[in-house]
Amino acid sequence: MSPYLSPDLPISPPTLILPVCNQKFLMLLIHKRVLLPNLVQLWKNWTPSLLQKPPLPMIEHQFISGVSQGLHPPNSAIPNNNSPNNPSSPSFSSPLINFGQINVNGLCSPVRQLHLLNYFLHSSFGVLSLNDTRLTSSSAKFIYQNEHSQHNFKSYWALSLLIHDLMMKIDPWNGRLLKLDLFFHQTKISIISVYIPPYHSIHYKERDAIFAQLNFWLDKAHSNNYHVIILGSSPTFYHQNGSSRLDYIWSSPGFPAPGLFSYVETCPKLNDHQFTDHHVLITAFDFNSCFATLAKARLKQKSEQRTIFLYKELKDDTWDKFSIEVNSRLELYLTTHHPSITSLSALSLDKLWHALKRSILGGAIDSLPFQHVSNTHHHKYPPELTMLIAINKFLDRLLFKLTTSRPSRPAQISQMINSLSTQLILLKSLLKDYTIPIYSTTPLPAFIKFLRSQKALVSAYLSTQFHQHRVDSIEYYTALRDEHFSTSPGSFISSALSVEH
Repeated sequence: MSPYLSPDLPISPPTLILPVCNQKFLMLLIHKRVLLPNLVQLWKNWTPSLLQKPPLPMIEHQFISGVSQGLHPPNSAIPNNNSPNNPSSPSFSSPLINFGQINVNGLCSPVRQLHLLNYFLHSSFGVLSLNDTRLTSSSAKFIYQNEHSQHNFKSYWALSLLIHDLMMKIDPWNGRLLKLDLFFHQTKISIISVYIPPYHSIHYKERDAIFAQLNFWLDKAHSNNYHVIILGSSPTFYHQNGSSRLDYIWSSPGFPAPGLFSYVETCPKLNDHQFTDHHVLITAFDFNSCFATLAKARLKQKSEQRTIFLYKELKDDTWDKFSIEVNSRLELYLTTHHPSITSLSALSLDKLWHALKRSILGGAIDSLPFQHVSNTHHHKYPPELTMLIAINKFLDRLLFKLTTSRPSRPAQISQMINSLSTQLILLKSLLKDYTIPIYSTTPLPAFIKFLRSQKALVSAYLSTQFHQHRVDSIEYYTALRDEHFSTSPGSFISSALSVEH
């Protein structure tokens, strides 16, 4: 595990933080249209807070988790506040999930609550851990109640609960720790949010208890084959002025969703003032391997399909029929929607392009041969990418056979282990800087750990290669379409009908 240091803003002198109540509250916010395995929206509310007179039950921490919004590679990782890819549009999903950690320095003011909500909804967070909310239990229950229906999330309160038939389990501890267990096919993940009080004599016993419970959870996760992510604010590093500001995002070795990159950003200002004296720490994890199996199972269960046009098999008479159909639809569109206009050239470019797309698609449905295919159907990838996909699937199958409780054929496992060296040689041919590690098939736990490390490497590289392939394809076919528009109308229509292009 490697911590990431969150850079600091100028801060005021440190304030002594004391627990004033032992009550624990859990608030669960769920996007109504989001289904597992997407991470649901979750808020965690804890109780220790600032010392007040008279003492009030306070909530120190919150934990938000929401659906991932789109692919954010390193060059575009910083969330775009104007992006339409927000939680209100859960249909746009990506296996790349951003985990964030921030100390908000109080969330009592309705203005600050709204500011934070806007920041979360318009950013690319999949999981956001908040600390130091300073909310009372009575007021925290009603946070964002009016926004639930507007932004498609719902809040729930409980001490500990199970969701969706053990698909998720929430386990809080003494207002300082909260563990969220996610259960995927073949994969179990624990997300732990932690707050450790400042290093002071009055906190010695409490800190020891927190570390003991955290170590207990980690030992239990290791013995039960759980992978772990830890997010939290841990004041373990001190500046010369006596203050301490350090945020962590840890992932356990061999974590199935590789951490692709990390960065920090400043929370947007509120009324020209800093919202908090902490930066937001963000790490992007690729959950492609976790979601892939569930996605395929869902497609198989629901028999979801899409339609593709077999434009490469068209003959001249079919093209003529298609051309007549498109012309007829264009004339019908002009007569129906713009009866006062006698020529298509009089339309604006936007309306003309809209009419052309509708006519081409309608004419294709009536005139061209088509085929219903699975949603997993795709065109052929480049040889290097195809080879990388095969290596990734091989490691998936081998890990499954070695870790599943189902009986497996020893001869088949032995054959796959013997083929591992060949797969690693192929991987070396694709990765110039890759060196084949020295490994042993015994003991089995060490061999499984080695396979998971190689799987994480292949998954991370495969994710970047897929993204690069999509970018290259878009650039290539866009340039080709522009060229065909003026030189070859037939080829232009062919590319317009191709979903793959």
